[in-house]
Amino acid sequence: MAAASLMVHITEDHNEVLTYIYRAIARKKLSFSKNTLLHFDSHPDLLIPPNISASDVFVKEKLFSSISIENWIMPACYAGHISRIVWVKKEWSTQISDGEYIFAIGMDKDTSQIRCSSTEPYFVSELLYTPRDNLANIKDITLTVVTFDSSNSLQTMCEVLEELSDNSNIILDIDLDYFSTTNPFLSMYSEKQLDILATLYKFHEETTPELSAARRHKQLSMLSSTIKRLASQTSSASLSNSVEYSDPDSERLDLIRTLVTEEIESKGKVDPETLHEHGCTFDTCGLPHHISTEKEIDKHIADSVELLSRLKLKPRLITIARSSDDDYCPKEQVDVIQEKLLNSLQSLYKNMTITKHYSE
Repeated sequence: MAAASLMVHITEDHNEVLTYIYRAIARKKLSFSKNTLLHFDSHPDLLIPPNISASDVFVKEKLFSSISIENWIMPACYAGHISRIVWVKKEWSTQISDGEYIFAIGMDKDTSQIRCSSTEPYFVSELLYTPRDNLANIKDITLTVVTFDSSNSLQTMCEVLEELSDNSNIILDIDLDYFSTTNPFLSMYSEKQLDILATLYKFHEETTPELSAARRHKQLSMLSSTIKRLASQTSSASLSNSVEYSDPDSERLDLIRTLVTEEIESKGKVDPETLHEHGCTFDTCGLPHHISTEKEIDKHIADSVELLSRLKLKPRLITIARSSDDDYCPKEQVDVIQEKLLNSLQSLYKNMTITKHYSE
């Protein structure tokens, strides 16, 4: 009897893979609950959609229209479909330190939005932290973060991930920017603007996560409102003469004014929401940037597939994101990376059925 096909879904944007994960659950190709997501990526993708209520997670149309590339995993955790996440990353990704993290995800009793109890700066800096006792409809999540580089040999990786060998509910999820990645914002702003954004948006930890979150909320609210006010000026000249702003920190206000002035002078206008959104990526460490050579790409792919082989991993679904339209995976490399990866995976999994959900 022939082995059942192993479905491989390739999308452009990473959040689009959730559609095919849900479809596999509906068709009973995946378990309804307690799935493990083995996530090869240069980014955690573990944020939470800002404008979705906890109840909307169970309405697919609302869910799929609310998620984005950075926040598609946690709603599936809240829905109970994913209980374990293993984020395999390279050394250039430093958003979350290596280790095992156990935390709750649930509905914030005050706001009815999804929040989590993790006190890691990655979550607190994004205002996603809520104490466990203020969460309802709790699901417990285990997150393992491991860096696959020269300091972690294949043998070490196998030891860290050994328990996956006996796991029959694995979704193998690969973002092609795992192998080579860019920070698209580096080409959008001057070096001076990037330095200012890093200074203004730096996350400062306090003695408790509650205090850290309160300070962060105040910081982001001030930055957002001030950028909007300054951006409403019609020219860099009128902006430089404007002084009536509520921020008592004159040095910080000068930095914001310089940031907005440079944006007006270089682009002719300012989109305050986009500028603020980009600033928020500079919270703890900024976005990773490492354009790999062809030799490095070959090694990264070979090592990853060898790891899967040694673990004797048998995923029930494979999802792949190209991430090239948004420039996280270099456009000039993405097709080569994809072809090499698929060839390597096909040598390991003979029964793959590949479907491409993007325009070539």
